[in-house]
Amino acid sequence: MTPNDMLAAGYRMAAALFHRMVDDLTPEEFNRQPVPGANSAAWVVGHLALVLRNSARRMGTADLPDMPEDVAATLKATRQPAGEQTGYGDPKALLAVFDASLERLIAAIRELPADALTATSDVPIPLATNRAEAIQFGALHIALHTGQLSTIRRSLGKPPVV
Repeated sequence: MTPNDMLAAGYRMAAALFHRMVDDLTPEEFNRQPVPGANSAAWVVGHLALVLRNSARRMGTADLPDMPEDVAATLKATRQPAGEQTGYGDPKALLAVFDASLERLIAAIRELPADALTATSDVPIPLATNRAEAIQFGALHIALHTGQLSTIRRSLGKPPVV
């Protein structure tokens, strides 16, 4: 298994866990914030879809799914308590952007030459000392938000899935 395969596997496994958390949510459940100031599942899904789309674009991937500008503008991390989170559209559409962007990103990761992995990251990521670590952080980012989705599920009275 190559380093590229390991990085791609991190994304594949993080996405599989992510889907366990969201695939059975109803549209109403996607929009529910578990407590005031916390993100809804719709925001988490949209945020991750946008990050994956931007990551794939930075790696030179073409044919990425569209995301409406007005929705994308509401999905950036603000480091502030979340206000009311509405207007993200159909959760299945956000999931489709997540999945398509993830697929293209994984393909781009598999094609990176070895020297690109040891180069300086094109995006400053805290804790990452090179591009491979910055890419790995992206899979950890999915896992981080998947933990939030687990809390949302529990606040809805759903059983744990892991």
